[in-house]
Amino acid sequence: NAAAPLLAVEGLTKSYGGIHAVRGVSFSLRSGEILALIGPNGAGMSTCFDMLNGQNTPDTGEVRLFGQVNTGKKPREIWRLGVG
Repeated sequence: NAAAPLLAVEGLTKSYGGIHAVRGVSFSLRSGEILALIGPNGAGMSTCFDMLNGQNTPDTGEVRLFGQVNTGKKPREIWRLGVG
């Protein structure tokens, strides 16, 4: 399906103690689109990318790549799909 997102992120949250590094992040990326994740230092961009590539596991939420759930997969499995 051409309209289906290649990458879909729904409700990602990651906390360290009482500090919310990422809270409720959702977005999708379709073929041909360019997406930027911007913010000041400490806003959680690196934590978000770490959850996308498997370096970090979200407390809640889901990451789908090509329609398949990637949340909880090992980084090597995700890298083989082209996410780095």
